[in-house]
Amino acid sequence: MIEVASSLGIFFFAALLEIGGGYLVWKWLRVDRGIIFGVMGGLILFSYGIIMTFQPAEFGKVYATYGGIFVVSSIIWGYWIDKKRPDRFEIIGSVIVLIGVAIMFYWPR
Repeated sequence: MIEVASSLGIFFFAALLEIGGGYLVWKWLRVDRGIIFGVMGGLILFSYGIIMTFQPAEFGKVYATYGGIFVVSSIIWGYWIDKKRPDRFEIIGSVIVLIGVAIMFYWPR
């Protein structure tokens, strides 16, 4: 159980880095913020790539699983940062994605 919690922590921390870094680049290019936003976003995105190497599985499995974590994290980000409340279809889709993630990465083999 500790391995699962640790792995989930890495996934959600990586999602925070990727979404946060991407958000800063978005602000730089789409909302005309300063270049510092782009540089910081790029550095944060780079650190996301490093964090993902801490997962205990091979690349394809890690990134496929991370895709599901990213979906859920993006909806949470949208709610907290952009103040966009998810509709029922986004919530249902997120639950389905998380079930898929649990089966792909955590189901005993």
